[in-house]
Amino acid sequence: MKHERERAVKEKRRLAHKITLELLGPIVGKMPKSSIESLEKLSYLPKVKRHIAEIISVADAHVVKHDLQVPFPPFIRTEAAFGKRNVYLLKDAVVSPDTGMAWIGNRIIEESVGSLRRIMDWGDMLHEPLLPVSELTLKEPVVVCHPAAGYYHWLLEVLPNILYAVSTVPQVKIVLPENCPAYMMDGLATVLGPEAAGRFIFCSTPFKVRSLVMPQYHTAPEFTSPQVIDLLRSQVKAKVIAEECSVVPAPGTRLYISRRRSRRRRLMGEEELERALKEKGFTILHLEDFSFQEQIRIFHQAETVVATHGAGLSNLVWSDPPCRVIEIFPRNYVLDCFAWLSFCLGFNYRHVICSTGHRIDDEAMAAVLEQL
Repeated sequence: MKHERERAVKEKRRLAHKITLELLGPIVGKMPKSSIESLEKLSYLPKVKRHIAEIISVADAHVVKHDLQVPFPPFIRTEAAFGKRNVYLLKDAVVSPDTGMAWIGNRIIEESVGSLRRIMDWGDMLHEPLLPVSELTLKEPVVVCHPAAGYYHWLLEVLPNILYAVSTVPQVKIVLPENCPAYMMDGLATVLGPEAAGRFIFCSTPFKVRSLVMPQYHTAPEFTSPQVIDLLRSQVKAKVIAEECSVVPAPGTRLYISRRRSRRRRLMGEEELERALKEKGFTILHLEDFSFQEQIRIFHQAETVVATHGAGLSNLVWSDPPCRVIEIFPRNYVLDCFAWLSFCLGFNYRHVICSTGHRIDDEAMAAVLEQL
């Protein structure tokens, strides 16, 4: 009986796979079998090797472990492993300007976005090989700068990889999707200077290119490598802080990042918390009101930052110790990416979880104020 049930479910799976292949084609229909986990690992295969012009190592593998004075629960992790980071120079590859996902032949390159889970789950990109592909005829190599899944991923994943690409291949052109978020254009102008626009090429669909610069993305985006943090602080923050500014934003050193204008991950009760924090000398920030450079200058001065979990906390990368960080989570969504960022920078990090779900209740508010 058991063997009959196994045969039946295996036949269902075989039929589902056959239908999927018919509907979605040889790339999407065969996932995850049609993905390449590591170009370096499979570079011995002729079908892969012919697409690889060069593999350039830009960072060594390493393990980071933070020895903290205060114990944290297991969901706030304190150690991570980072593999060697490469920049690949590829020939005759197809790539999406919206996500950076690249494929050669009928195989998707996981390293172009970071992980198989991102491709098949939350990255919303598995449909892209089904879109029409255009031809981009250029002599120069290109790299894709895409908005990723928002400001956090762009600032701490995409922008560092653009810096790696430009330093590795100085003549590289930068492909951007049409209708880029303002923070991307503002950030690139800040980082690359006024001549940056001369590098830009805008595309609306996946394209095939003769020479693609493909920086490798880390498999776990919640862990930012200390090497990436150092890169952003040395090549971006140092440049901005060194420049003279006629109008320097001066919101103070005690900051609350408001999400009241956000459509996602808003917590009810923010108004009451903001009133209480104002009484303690906090400035309420709506970061969408500030330019990329202004945000760097603001967080460079920060001594205490309070916020509900959200992309605005990415700007902690511009702050200096001994900064105090208090992050507020809803009950059903805790992600330790900003705890990790704080540990890497030597900050005094604390977190508060709302016991009533998506509302900053009295208990959570008291816990925040107690830790100031």
